[in-house]
Amino acid sequence: MFDSSNFKLWLTENKKYTEKTIGNYVSRFKRADNILPWFNDIVYQFHLEQAEAYQALSSDIRSQIKKSVKLYFEFINSEETPCSKK
Repeated sequence: MFDSSNFKLWLTENKKYTEKTIGNYVSRFKRADNILPWFNDIVYQFHLEQAEAYQALSSDIRSQIKKSVKLYFEFINSEETPCSKK
């Protein structure tokens, strides 16, 4: 399940992106999730790239989606996620 609120918080605190950039990454990740429902496995990116709907996108959009998925993996696997802080 996509955790957009904590992903936004993590991007703000760890990547220092602007709100607009964060919004774009969240939007691109949602688009990826609509093409292929999210599952936390390294093969997700591979399966996403094989999807016909993904391949039909422009190279710019595919690149942005790929970056957002990479960032979300980093967020999920980070020990610094707000949910895991004590």
